[in-house]
Amino acid sequence: MRALHLLYSARKKGIIFLLLASIVLSNGCKVAPPPKSAELQKQAFTHFALPSSWKAGNHTSSDTMAEAANWLSAFNDADLDSLVSEALQYNLDLTIGSTRIEQSIGYVKMSQSALRPALNVLGRGGTRLGGGDLSAALNGAILAASWEIDLWGRLRNARNASQVSLAAVQADNDFAKLSIAGSVARNWYIASATYLESKLASQMVATSEKILTIAKQRKEIGIGTEIDVEVAEANLNTMKDGLEQLQLAYSNQLRALEVLVGRYPAAEIQVKNELIQLYDTIPAGIPLQILERRPDVIAAEKRFAAAFYKVGEAKAARLPTIKLTANFGVIGSDVLALKPSLSNPFGGIGGSLLAPIYQGGAIKANIEIRTAQQKQAVAEYARVVLNAIVDVENALDNVVTLVEREKYLILAVKSNQKAFKLEENLFEIGKTDLRTVTKQQLDLFATQILLLHIQSEKIIQRINLYISLGGNM
Repeated sequence: MRALHLLYSARKKGIIFLLLASIVLSNGCKVAPPPKSAELQKQAFTHFALPSSWKAGNHTSSDTMAEAANWLSAFNDADLDSLVSEALQYNLDLTIGSTRIEQSIGYVKMSQSALRPALNVLGRGGTRLGGGDLSAALNGAILAASWEIDLWGRLRNARNASQVSLAAVQADNDFAKLSIAGSVARNWYIASATYLESKLASQMVATSEKILTIAKQRKEIGIGTEIDVEVAEANLNTMKDGLEQLQLAYSNQLRALEVLVGRYPAAEIQVKNELIQLYDTIPAGIPLQILERRPDVIAAEKRFAAAFYKVGEAKAARLPTIKLTANFGVIGSDVLALKPSLSNPFGGIGGSLLAPIYQGGAIKANIEIRTAQQKQAVAEYARVVLNAIVDVENALDNVVTLVEREKYLILAVKSNQKAFKLEENLFEIGKTDLRTVTKQQLDLFATQILLLHIQSEKIIQRINLYISLGGNM
């Protein structure tokens, strides 16, 4: 108890030590900030410049970026909204991503702790029962404090690097959320399109059954042949096979959607039996905006900043390390006779300087490594930006092209429907053969399926555009 009381009384001396360290720290070198975004872009975009507008497609001006920011509301689908919310809560990839954020927060705390003083208490007590260990007979407690004064910014650079690395991980997680939400929306509409395709295939099976019945009736009255019946049978079985494939694809699509939202893949989720009609306006904004909006671009910029700070940390390692120390304590023994010169309590304040002179080239090599990593971060930033740009350009081009293709296919379906009906009537009265009817039926089915593909792909590309523009979640 006496030792703890003495340690408590030493707090005033400890405060003086901390104030002295704070004065020294306040006079340390300032840590240089990383280059601004404009300078980073100048380093990264050496072979091209961002244009003032997108090259592909017809799109609206930047004032419609608000639609891209709130992209999910553009579909006006409460069921889809609910599924996206479920995915953001239960998707396993996002769960893994959240643990990475927790780890990064821990690294930030560790780097911050290096800038603070370290306090340790050592206490011991006992008695010597025998043997050669005389230290067991000593009793007492010591309070020791140490603080590395970050004059050159090594520790602050390390802290800043961990902070911006945390921001990069958080941006990665934001982009992962956006990507998962986009995947849910895409799978939702692909499942609906697959359902509609299977219903269309069911109609084709029913039509094929009708044609088979007509072929048998024509054979019975002598105006048909066995070949017509066999062709009709083959056509029917082909349509049934196609229906089976589409039903399987539909079940697989439902399972994929269920896994995305964290459910058991039972193929039981209910989707819409129709496709949404989208407006023709395309909210593209301008290329510069994706640098400010897309989370993966933001993450790449933060990683560059982290690499910059790590270069500063490596360079500061060439300079002396200064550490302040202080200790206060009391020691005694009921067994050993201590020297009369030993006063209790004892203590002191000191410092140490460690200046690297020769490390075999390790410090220089580390600076070279960190500098190369900074160059790599610039190149990776440029790659991420270029990939983001091509995502938007592709989506814009696809959206415009699909709108035009849809118009043509709607006309093609109408023409094939009319032609098939005419061929079917001619077959019933014996003025054409079954092979012509079957070919026209397949042409109709192919254009109907292709139209569904185009209509669903138009929705998918609109989702891709929203994701490419960095829509919010």
